[in-house]
Amino acid sequence: DRSPSRGLGDVYKRQMKKYIIWDWNGTIVDDAGIALDAVNDMLREQHRPEITLEEYRNAMDTPILRFYEQFFDMKATDFNWITERFQSYYENHKDQLRLHEGVEGLLEYCRQKGCHQIILSSSATRIIQFYAKLFGVADYFEAVLGADDLLAAGKIERAVGYFEQNKIPKAETVMIGDSVHDFDVSQALGIDCILMSGGHQDLQSLQSCGCPVITSFQDHSIPGF
Repeated sequence: DRSPSRGLGDVYKRQMKKYIIWDWNGTIVDDAGIALDAVNDMLREQHRPEITLEEYRNAMDTPILRFYEQFFDMKATDFNWITERFQSYYENHKDQLRLHEGVEGLLEYCRQKGCHQIILSSSATRIIQFYAKLFGVADYFEAVLGADDLLAAGKIERAVGYFEQNKIPKAETVMIGDSVHDFDVSQALGIDCILMSGGHQDLQSLQSCGCPVITSFQDHSIPGF
């Protein structure tokens, strides 16, 4: 059953995983609306039609260039302009940024259970660290595996390197994310995956991965991952 209405407590009934690899954007932070606003700011600047949240989620793809190719003339637009402009406009809407409802309680629950929690993201490390501290959740994480720049590259490579360096046991690890790419990362690492709808990608795409898909982090009575 891939019903999207299930909470985390309905997903895994076996022993809780010891390592949790968290995606950041759209998973821990509820920022799909902010990202949409930033993209629409860019589209307006180039006198192109704006898009809806549904269109945004349906178009989301990796590498991110594939997403922008659907709405911008990338032959006439420098990708560095895209990444820099997006970050600038995203910052303009940062007052709207918040954690997903229930996620802080879940982070605390997992810490109490002795889980090792790690952020793996395509966002720049310094940006994640800034907001994690701002929201008071930085201390939950042993590591932040973010990008060294704004180009959102190398997520799988960074994860593989960290796993090898720290001898992370794959059988005791789960990835929690909001995109097909997060599932692809979990497959590359050989670990389980849970996807959460309400982030940056549409529900149908998430369900096509075949892993559990949930809609809420508010179920804290988790039998295990």
